[in-house]
Formats: sequence, C-alpha cells, structure tokens
Amino acid sequence: MQSGIEFKQLRKKQHITLKEAAKGICSIQMLSRWENDQGHMDFNRVLKLCERISLSATEYIALAKLDPQDHIALILEESWNNHDKNYLKKLAQAALNKYESSQDPFDLDYAAIAYSLYYKTSQHNIFPIAQQNELNHQLSKITVWGHEFLSLFANVIPIISPRIIYQISVQVISNISFIKKAGEGTFHFGIAALFEAVIGLITNSQFKFADKLLTRINQIDLPDNEMLLIVGRKFLNAILTFHNTANDEAAVSIIHFLTNMDMQTTAAYFLQILNQVKALN
Repeated sequence: MQSGIEFKQLRKKQHITLKEAAKGICSIQMLSRWENDQGHMDFNRVLKLCERISLSATEYIALAKLDPQDHIALILEESWNNHDKNYLKKLAQAALNKYESSQDPFDLDYAAIAYSLYYKTSQHNIFPIAQQNELNHQLSKITVWGHEFLSLFANVIPIISPRIIYQISVQVISNISFIKKAGEGTFHFGIAALFEAVIGLITNSQFKFADKLLTRINQIDLPDNEMLLIVGRKFLNAILTFHNTANDEAAVSIIHFLTNMDMQTTAAYFLQILNQVKALN
C-alpha cells in the first residue's frame, strides 16, 4: 500500500524509530512490512500511528491519497470558553504541575496554551522562563508541520519571544510544500497561523521582524478560492504601509469591503488590529 510508504517517509523525517512508532499499537515487524508495501495494516491501527507522528486522519488521507469515504476524521478540539482570569491561572498552573511530573511534551503544550489564554485575558505573561525555553526547543525541532503543531504555534504566539515567532514562522514556510499536500484545510490553517505570527509581531512593535516575515509570506502562491487569505495578506501589507507612511487608506478600504460583504467578525478583528497599530504609532 502506498499509504505505508508515505507513513515511513514522514516517520523518518521526524526521526521517530520503528520501535517508537509501533509501541503499543502493533509489532515492529508488522509496521516494517506495511511501510515496505509487504503487508496490511487495519485502519484503526493506521489512525493510532498517525497520532504517533502528530498527523490528523484527514491530513494523512490527503498525503497518502486514500479514499476519503474510508476515513474516520479525528478532530481534537479543546474548549477554552471560560475567560475568568483566576480560573485560567489555576488551570495553567495545574497543567504545568502535570508536565513537571510527567515530562510529557503534550502536557507542556497544554500548559503553554493555558498560559497563553491567561495572557490574553490579563496581559501578563507568567509562563515560566524555563518552560518557555523548553517550548522554544520543542517548536524548533518540528520537521512536519501538520494541523496539530500549527495549532500549537498559533495558540502560543502571545507568550513566545519575537525572535522565536519569526524563527518558527520561517520553519513553517520552509515546510509549506508538505502543508499544501496535507490538504486545503491544513494549508488554510497554516497560512492563517503565519498571519497570526505577523500580527503578534506588529502588536508588540516588532515591525522589522513583521516586515521580514510578511515579505516571505508574500512569496507564497495563494489559490483564487482562498479569498479570505488573499484579503488577509493584503490587509497585513496595508497595516505595514500605514506604519511606515501614516496612510491608512488601504487598510480602511479592506475593512469597508469586508463590512459590505457581511463579514462583520473579520472586519471587526481587522479594525481592532488597525486601532492597535494606530495606538503604537
């Protein structure tokens, strides 16, 4: 099966051994045969193996060109709807305590997301420096940027340094070919994460980093059917133009366009960004 060969390539790219990938799912021999197109792997095991290399089922299906009717979508969504600062602070500390006990990178990820949400509600970054460094190291080692890791990056932008935001964004861009192959949804999410990185840099007055990153993003081909991404990129360019020239005409024009298209949520978000930059200028 071509799917096993594709899995092998992605596993090796992440430096995951056969033993590590197979642990608790199947025998090493079974995985080896499947990867070399010499055996069969039932779909439930395939899904578990996908999780092991941080891919969703939908991404793996797109990469391996499997029949979409055969898949069971794995959607892992975390609900962070309670914006009570005290609650979020306790949640973040509990997640960090769990990580310190388990040393499981996934626990670090959850802790980082919780601390990031706390920052969004309080404007105070209390994520410990030691764990920030561990998170930076983890992000820097990612070689396959699937939806899970893109989501992690997008969510922790508020609590990582501008230098790391730029560095990780460059890694994502260097992996854009894989992200495109992983499907339209992953590509859209990847570009949106890069936009959030630019916004994070801009709102922290890191305009040189933002300009360098946006210059790279401008070189990515966006398909015509990704209109929101096209408009979003134009808006970010307009924001930097405003910062450099004090001319907000292009940015305001895009916000009016979105309002006329009944895209009120996006228009309001863009207006918020424009107002933040005006306050910085």
